[in-house]
Amino acid sequence: MGSTLYIKVGLLISLAVLGWLVGRRFKVDPKDISSLLVYVISPFVIFISIIDSPADISFFRYSLAAFLLSSGFAGLAYLLGKLLWNDSKANLFSFAGGTGNTGYFALPVVLSLFSSEYVAVAIFIIIGVNLYEFTVGYYITAKGKFSNAQCCKKVLSLPIIYAALSALTLKVMSVSLGSSVSDFMNNFKGAYSVLGMMVIGMTLSKFTQLRVDWKFSFASIGWKHLCIPILGALILHQFTLDSQALMVMMLMLATPMAGNVVVIANQLDVHPEVAASTVMMSTLVALFSVPVSIQLINALS
Repeated sequence: MGSTLYIKVGLLISLAVLGWLVGRRFKVDPKDISSLLVYVISPFVIFISIIDSPADISFFRYSLAAFLLSSGFAGLAYLLGKLLWNDSKANLFSFAGGTGNTGYFALPVVLSLFSSEYVAVAIFIIIGVNLYEFTVGYYITAKGKFSNAQCCKKVLSLPIIYAALSALTLKVMSVSLGSSVSDFMNNFKGAYSVLGMMVIGMTLSKFTQLRVDWKFSFASIGWKHLCIPILGALILHQFTLDSQALMVMMLMLATPMAGNVVVIANQLDVHPEVAASTVMMSTLVALFSVPVSIQLINALS
């Protein structure tokens, strides 16, 4: 696992660096890329992920569990964030506290270590996390700048919700899209992963002098890399699951902060530079925190 993690983190960092270079050279606005990810690319990714998911509809229990757990963690983070900040940083902290880099970071590790049955578990968990990010998480982040009515309107305008509902309907009806359509839609997954990490570097490139918000960074990294794995391990220990499934779920909980924290922070203009620098630091910390988290769940098994 160690070498896989180092390679994965190195590749993620290289994409962020590439985004920084592109942002510096061509003055690309990361907010435009973030809007493209939120309104165009993400809906296609969630749609084809559900349609092509390598399991039956019963596996959606993992998606529901991931959605509820992410929302619960976000609620706890919101309460803590309100004690630490009296502005929209509390909302950003809350959103970040409920999600992780399950798609760009954890899935390749799962693919290299586990059989197809447990890869399916990981994919359905990722679907639940993504749905959290673009519904509850998006609402919480927007709440830092907009009224309740405006937040609801923004969430309901997100096409990812309707993409997920459409895909679920087709999945239940066992409708096949055909290989040509599936191949076309799968192209969006690559764009999602690459642009999702590059937008971090693009965001950082906008600032001639990077000012790290150490309070936000330490609080977010502590929550994501310490509190979440411990709480997650205690919760998972209450259920009867085989050791391999527990390992996959723990890996999903132990991921660094999500790249989509930067995407949505850009799209809503909620401290995007703070989000970008913190996500970069969190990705580096994951080199140490992920193996420790896996050992924790082994100890509790």
